[in-house]
Amino acid sequence: MNGSFHSGFVAIVGRANVGKSTLLNAMLGQKLAIVSPKPHTTRHKLLGVLNGEGFQAALLDTPGFLRRGRDQLDAAMSRQMASALADADLAVLVVEPRPPGDVERLLVDQISASGTPILLALNKIDSVAKRKLLPVIEAYTVLHDFVDIVPLSATEKDGVDVLLRQLAERLPAQEALFAPEVLTDRPVSLLCADMIQEKVFLLYEQEIPYDVAVEIEEYEERAEGQADLVRATIYVDTPSQKRLLIGAGGSALKEVGVQARADIEQLVGGPVYVELWVKVSPKWRRKAGFIQRMV
Repeated sequence: MNGSFHSGFVAIVGRANVGKSTLLNAMLGQKLAIVSPKPHTTRHKLLGVLNGEGFQAALLDTPGFLRRGRDQLDAAMSRQMASALADADLAVLVVEPRPPGDVERLLVDQISASGTPILLALNKIDSVAKRKLLPVIEAYTVLHDFVDIVPLSATEKDGVDVLLRQLAERLPAQEALFAPEVLTDRPVSLLCADMIQEKVFLLYEQEIPYDVAVEIEEYEERAEGQADLVRATIYVDTPSQKRLLIGAGGSALKEVGVQARADIEQLVGGPVYVELWVKVSPKWRRKAGFIQRMV
């Protein structure tokens, strides 16, 4: 990189569960995006501002690629990804260590049509033998003229520094877009909702389906020394899901709150009181007004 300062927007895109959110957290050096084994855990565009030596990268984590939308939620998620790409000076396409599939080809075509340069992040290299990486890299080299291909492991933070160097060099030469103290443009309340949702997904695994949404009814920042108040409603699709989520004597729901509180306290840097409620909203994924509040 030359002596000038570089900054710009970077869209992190890819199919579901390739590790986009894990990579965002690894680049930032702290947890901002929620992570779970469930597909499409990320439902909205999430900005994370990274300040490095001589550069500032406005990283945009995006929902996983959707070939076709089923409902209002899927449509909203697709719009979030398109919006991130429209803002981007550079796209980081995150892929697993296997030859490109239909989704990767469609994404490359979509990004290329906008003229945005693509940096390929070959993630999860810790999951395969090194000898298997070369054929994958060769297949991607044939597919597109990427500005670079960086093998890495976001979970192990192996190769993330290389990706950051390559990324910084390709951002426009311009002043910083955000003040140095800015981490994200998302309100604390929405980040709290994400963290509660993450704990539901992690604790219930296959027992609770994807039909879960979290809305913060109240976030009260209290005086120093007092715990902030987070009052949230978890929406499910059926009464049986509500019973399962609450558990016997409310024990299951209490565990969601305990685990979410730990992450929220780390985020806000102080004590937090988390109060959770569960409500049934049948077919909420198909309700446009409901989705607009959530995404």
